[in-house]
Amino acid sequence: MDFFRFELCVEYFPKIIRYLPTTMKIAAISAAAGILIGLILAVVRIYRIPVLEQLAIVLTSFLRATPPNVLLLMIFFAIPFLFQDLCMTLFHFNINRMDLFVYVAVAYSIMNSAFFAEMFRGAVSGVEKGQMEAAYAVGLTKGQAFLRIVFPQAVRIALPELGNILVNILKNTSLAYLVGIVDLMGAVNLASIDTFHPLEGYVDVALIYFVLSLILEKVFGSISKKANRYA
Repeated sequence: MDFFRFELCVEYFPKIIRYLPTTMKIAAISAAAGILIGLILAVVRIYRIPVLEQLAIVLTSFLRATPPNVLLLMIFFAIPFLFQDLCMTLFHFNINRMDLFVYVAVAYSIMNSAFFAEMFRGAVSGVEKGQMEAAYAVGLTKGQAFLRIVFPQAVRIALPELGNILVNILKNTSLAYLVGIVDLMGAVNLASIDTFHPLEGYVDVALIYFVLSLILEKVFGSISKKANRYA
């Protein structure tokens, strides 16, 4: 049985790798937006803001417990349902015509924010409380003490976990093809449409993700070591 043909791996690779920028763009945008949203959620929980803290706990728990493919499809179908009338009324814009990439970027940003929130919260908890008291003693406000004393140390503590989260974000981008985005995974379907041999394409994609994940791990491992050395 003609189950696997190595030459197809070689043939598919240029066709698949050309869509790497799409995958990287999804990962970069969702990571940046996820960090921002996650930081807000973390601050809400750290400073125990009434009502918002409870909402942040529920949202974070829900996002972390729900599989990424389920979240992606939920958000993909929920955005038009929830905001179609609002967009038509205020902006005269049919949200159903919005670029698929926007749906995916929003979905990944939201789902990643929960992991960044817990990362930031854990990192801030790892900073000695006595340093905040010392900051207050020299006249710093709560905001100044957080930005100048706590936040830099929390970033150093969070670096190893940040690397792990970014690797997971990169891997989770492989689900974007479920809503019609042509990324690395979507390119496999295009490359194998005539040969009916998708396995070789999946091997190519697995190797690409492996190399990218390895690079990220090495980079953040090196940054973390340097940060600890000069702490």
